[in-house]
Amino acid sequence: MDDYDIENHPDLMDPDWRRHAEKEAWVDLRRRRRRGKWLKWLVTSAIVVVVVVGAGAGLYVWGKSTAEQSTDADVGAPASSSVVTTEAAPTDLPEEGHVDLTRPFEDTPAQNWAEGIAGLAIPAAAKVGSFSAKQVGQAEDQVKQAITVAQFDPDTLDRHNPAKYAALVAPDARPDVQAHPEGYVIYLADGYHLLPVSPRMTGALTVKPGKAGELLIHASYVVAYAFDPGDHPVDGPGDLDPFVRVDADYTVRSGSHWQASSRGLWVDKFSSYFDSVACTNDEKLTPAFSEHDYSGTSVSPEPGRFDPSKPMPTLDNCHSTPG
Repeated sequence: MDDYDIENHPDLMDPDWRRHAEKEAWVDLRRRRRRGKWLKWLVTSAIVVVVVVGAGAGLYVWGKSTAEQSTDADVGAPASSSVVTTEAAPTDLPEEGHVDLTRPFEDTPAQNWAEGIAGLAIPAAAKVGSFSAKQVGQAEDQVKQAITVAQFDPDTLDRHNPAKYAALVAPDARPDVQAHPEGYVIYLADGYHLLPVSPRMTGALTVKPGKAGELLIHASYVVAYAFDPGDHPVDGPGDLDPFVRVDADYTVRSGSHWQASSRGLWVDKFSSYFDSVACTNDEKLTPAFSEHDYSGTSVSPEPGRFDPSKPMPTLDNCHSTPG
């Protein structure tokens, strides 16, 4: 055989060897790509009826906030020693790069985002439709408190305790929150913990009038978390920094149009996209570094993964296999 006739080498012609080589190359490629998974819930408004849509999806029934159940300090993110830089942030996660565990968001899209709920822009309260400025401010605060408890509270994230969140919703909604908490809040996967650095957030609320007795509040935001990798090797920030994109339409119902138990905050539409996460856990937030053998297919990056002003991503590369 000609020494230069590499393509016809006996080893390369062996079908078992070729399948093994192709699998190893594929797994290595996927290990170096960002993972993303998409979950979407469409919620139909009803007073007591709960409709489950798709796997892990459901009707999100929210009630009026109890009198200041908790403050931002009570339910905020852990103390942080990280510094928000002013240099332009990347628009995507680097596939490889140095990771400073004291500044885990450096060189990521979250580099310049504010810490915790401070990253959510909330418009100044003003009269909207039949709702006074005071009522609008109270409605915005209900949404803010619900998002804070759902996304940042240690009791929720680490201890998987939905009690604070349940206290913020209407009595009619509490049984469903207690039965299906992971449909409302973020739980971290068992055995994985965040670094002592505050999660980062960017996004905004917008307010507009709805039907009689209704105020509509739209929330669009992205939250970035930073997991402690411990002894796990990481190739870059994406291995330990998952991003959660959320779009939600809230409705605040008030007045005699509604029974007392149904007045307050409801969610009419809720969709979320999880980026740079492990695909082996559909219910809890799990860092990408936890996966040892990822074999899904890659998808083209979508701007909305890290920018809440862009359309919500729609592609899912967690549950597909190479063709």
